[in-house]
Amino acid sequence: MLDLISLPGRYLDTYGRDKVAEVVGENARIVAMWQKRSKFPLAAVNKLLAFDPAPLHELKPLYTLPEPGKKLAFLIPLSGKPEPKMFDSFAKLYDKTTMDYKRVAFNNLSVARNALAAWALRGGFPWFWWNDGDAVNQCGDAAWFKLAAEVPTMPDAFAGLNCIHRALYHKKTIVSTCYVGRADGAPPQFGGGATNEMRLLVKRGPRNEVIERPWAGMGGMLTHRSVFEDIIKVMGDEIRVKPESQVATKWKYEYAFFHPLDFETCGDDVPFAKRAMRAGHKTYVDLALQSGHVGDRCYTYQDL
Repeated sequence: MLDLISLPGRYLDTYGRDKVAEVVGENARIVAMWQKRSKFPLAAVNKLLAFDPAPLHELKPLYTLPEPGKKLAFLIPLSGKPEPKMFDSFAKLYDKTTMDYKRVAFNNLSVARNALAAWALRGGFPWFWWNDGDAVNQCGDAAWFKLAAEVPTMPDAFAGLNCIHRALYHKKTIVSTCYVGRADGAPPQFGGGATNEMRLLVKRGPRNEVIERPWAGMGGMLTHRSVFEDIIKVMGDEIRVKPESQVATKWKYEYAFFHPLDFETCGDDVPFAKRAMRAGHKTYVDLALQSGHVGDRCYTYQDL
């Protein structure tokens, strides 16, 4: 049973009056008055629970562990030097009893991703986890993640999530983490992320919410193999490469899932999401999974 009367005191002890005031959208004097009278408005308590769902998490976890024996391909495409923090998070996430991994380095990410997708399809893996070389993802260690991603005030209930287990929990075929570009004020890396509405939503920090987007960056993304199989069924002839081509012989892939659609569409994630949508698969972004994006430092929702 959740004691709503004593709950605000828990947040005040953990975060202090100024942070609580910031979260509920009031000044510290108002919060002090509520504290003195032991009368916090229900709306304020709801905001605190949304900010840090630890009390709810104790009653009902934010995710359950995946089914035993579920096999997953951990895929690391690289177009440059990988960040050490990424490998640290990989070491914490990787489970050799349920996973296998492969990395491919090439100056064209579309080629690297296509090669990895082909390898995972040949291996029969039901799930693929994509992890970019500059992405720091939640790995089940709250203290480490808060230090590595430079998010000291992120609640442990979120910082301590295992991104793969949480993404699997949704039972959707495409689920991405949420992250921003590698610069101050750079927008969230998903479709519509540059709008004020989405900027404000992400700036609030992690929350237990999943949103549908037209595309999402693949710094941390879970995909089911059916996405690729359905793309082949729907548009296999459009994306099939010539068997005598360099990519077919050197990189060993037949289908260009991530190749640009045209001269105007940038990146490899947007073309993939559009092809997935044509094949019947929607892209979702989990706002509880807030990745760090490493540039000259680690950029997160705090930098919006």
